Amino acid sequence: MSVLDLSRALVAEEVVRVRAESWSGVLALTQGEVAKGLYFVDGAIVFAASTVEEDRLAACLFRGGKITEGQFRAAMRESEATGRPLGHTFVDLGYLTPEDLAQGVVAQAERIVLSVLRWTTGALRREPMERPLPADLVLDLNTHRLLLLGTRQFPDAQRLERSLGAPERRLRRVPSSPFDYEEIEASPAERAVLALCTRSVSVADLLALPLPRPQLVRAVYALVAGGLVDDAPARAAPVPLAPTWPAASTAASAAMDPQLTPAPPPPKTPEDAERAARVLLEKGFRQRAVEVLRDAADRYPEARGPRRLLAMTLARESGFRPSVEKLFSSLLETETHDVELRFSLASYYRRSGMAARAILQLRLVLSADSGHAGAWRDLGELEAGESRRGR
Repeated sequence: MSVLDLSRALVAEEVVRVRAESWSGVLALTQGEVAKGLYFVDGAIVFAASTVEEDRLAACLFRGGKITEGQFRAAMRESEATGRPLGHTFVDLGYLTPEDLAQGVVAQAERIVLSVLRWTTGALRREPMERPLPADLVLDLNTHRLLLLGTRQFPDAQRLERSLGAPERRLRRVPSSPFDYEEIEASPAERAVLALCTRSVSVADLLALPLPRPQLVRAVYALVAGGLVDDAPARAAPVPLAPTWPAASTAASAAMDPQLTPAPPPPKTPEDAERAARVLLEKGFRQRAVEVLRDAADRYPEARGPRRLLAMTLARESGFRPSVEKLFSSLLETETHDVELRFSLASYYRRSGMAARAILQLRLVLSADSGHAGAWRDLGELEAGESRRGR
């Protein structure tokens, strides 16, 4: 998967391409230690997530005056004790109504989207997914509106002007606005550009209006990105691209007859035990694999491989067990950057209904690997679920 350098490419342009392609997945963006993700379904932004503390739901609610610091601390203690999502805990404790919480989640997602549309450095890559979020968790966000608001604040007007193309490019206002533009306070530059774009007009003429050029550049670019102005004559609608990423195989070999499978030779080393267990897992003999791994963990307590595979295998079981959590913790104490092991622990917490712990682990995964598609998917579902499930 190619990576875009945001010192050369614009986030807004990639969002416009995604929209035109009716693409689904996550745009994973990084800037230093910061990782943020924009979730798309059929070309529309439906959610956003971030590893930055200031972008967390509670921080957004606190800044908006919806909760107090004391309420936040009380809800955090309750959430950590019960494993219930923090947003739901605010409602359970009577600090928020469900409607307040839903509005807070939308405001949180919009804040993240607008922040990355202003980025001038960093990296971006696509992580395609047919279903980045379950249908009942998608947010009602207007991609055109967010593009307009975000690009208005882009700091480098020269880069925007280069992206507008040749001075002779001709633009015209679209007949039907993709959102209610009257609800947004328009700048003098935007009003002047829209007035001139009632007919076909060149970019050169628009930038010659009697206003500061950087303001005009931002106005033209924002109106184009927001879908209020388009090339004249209007271009034909792009043909949506068919998904080309193959679905993961779901064929299982568990139905094979164990009697027909030769027993592997008795493992003589930790490495032999791990290899034997992997063969058993591939053939669907999970319980036999667990027995081999437990025996190896007892005989070779210093060997990491069998213990790691045992933890990831046990994590697929339903129900929370402290012994499994303890095994993960001991492994991650010595290898804090083991991304797949940490993701497995996050998945274990998620299946056990411990959303707060799962979210924490997923953020750590994304801090280490911003392109981890599974972590973006699960984090999006858990954080979007703050306002939709378990009220």
